[in-house]
Formats: sequence, C-alpha cells, structure tokens
Amino acid sequence: MDALILCGGFATRLEPLTLFVPKPLLPIGGRPILDHIIDSVVELGVDRIVLSTNMKFKDQFEYWVRNRKALGFGKDVEIVAEPSMHNGEKFGAIKGINYTIDSAGLNKDLLIVAGDNFFTFSLKKIADSFKNNRGVTIAVYDIRSKYDAQRFGVVELAGSLVKGFEEKPKNPKSSHISTGIYMFPKDMLGKFGEYVKDGNNPDAPGYFLQWLIKREKIRGVVYSEDWYDIGTVDSYKEVFDRHLQNATHSPK
Repeated sequence: MDALILCGGFATRLEPLTLFVPKPLLPIGGRPILDHIIDSVVELGVDRIVLSTNMKFKDQFEYWVRNRKALGFGKDVEIVAEPSMHNGEKFGAIKGINYTIDSAGLNKDLLIVAGDNFFTFSLKKIADSFKNNRGVTIAVYDIRSKYDAQRFGVVELAGSLVKGFEEKPKNPKSSHISTGIYMFPKDMLGKFGEYVKDGNNPDAPGYFLQWLIKREKIRGVVYSEDWYDIGTVDSYKEVFDRHLQNATHSPK
C-alpha cells in the first residue's frame, strides 16, 4: 500500500497564519500537524508516502523533508506539486489526487489523508476493515450534532455500509461525518480520472464520494477518539491550546 497526503490547498480561512506557512506545517504540541499524520501513516508499514502540494508552498515542504532526514526519520516522503501559485489556480482535491496518481505513478492500494486533519486514533482499524473487505473504505467520526455536521461531508451508515453521502447539507440526516481519510483498492484508482474527465466538481472529496457511491460499495469505519478539522483560526486555536495545556500538565 502507498499513502498520499493532501496538502494542495491555500487555507484562505486561516489567513493571515497561512499567507506564508502552509496549514499542514502549523504546529500542534510542538510539532507540525503533518508530523502527527506521518507518524500514524508509518505505523501501517506503507511502501511509499507521497505528498501533494502546490508551487507556492513546495519549497517549504521540501525544507520539512530535509529536516526530517537530518533528524534521522527513516521513511522518505516524496513531493508532487501541481502548477498553481494562488487559490484561484488550485486544481481542487480530486483533480489534485488524479494529477498526483499519474505524476507519481501510484499503482498500489492507496491510503489518502487530508493534510489538515488532526486525530489521536490509530489507522490500523480502518486498515483492518479495508484488508477484510477489499473495497473503498472511509474513516467516519460521530460529531454528535446534526447542526455541527452541516459544515462537513455527512455519512449515512447501514451497519458498516455507506448508504448515503452529502457534502455540507443544510439538513443532515446523520451526525456521522467524513474525516478526510480514505482507502482505495488499486483497481479503483482510475475512478478519479473518470470523475474529472466527466466534468464533475473537482474540489471537495465529498462530491466524488457522492458520485462513487452510485457505482461502488463503500464501507465506513467509525472512530470515537479525538478528531479535528483545522479549518479556521478558532478551530486551530482550540486544538493548539488544548495540546499546550496537556503538555504543561503532563508529568515530567
């Protein structure tokens, strides 16, 4: 299995913090968000880790990779940068995934993780489900509020099967939301190109899942541990402060 970390956005809602620093490199608990994600990905023993970004932030991610090597981290991270320099030029998540699959020659089962995720759970749970079922599998979080779910991709479950998916609905049918963590079998990677070629919305992955659920079975793995979408300055501050307090009060 390979892993693809999505870092191609410009995070305009987090400005001015992200005018010069990409969101995945903002610190939480003294380390970049991206470090926490990579730690979880490495636990699965993936063959390759590919990071997709844009030309504006490519240099910063390359510097991050060099630092990792200097500090002795063993797993290499490859970088693919789409040719965009500002938000108006961005490919969107699905077109960016397809571009990176082609550019990096990814042809194995693929774990995809949004680079603005912060979570405390292990990815082994979704990996085990994927291994058993050999189909598209997504990590789901119960936000416990249909009102709060309006801001996310909402997942309807029947057992472990995803029976419905809506991107940011006004009237959510469930409080289960997509976390931006997905596993795709290798024979499904061509679906990204098919979706883009058909002229569908290339941006939020939720639109792709709405399209895909009409064609393939999708399974959801529900997590209850901490999960955060670092989408705004307020949400980033909440997570930053919480982990600062934990570090302050942890035993020496």
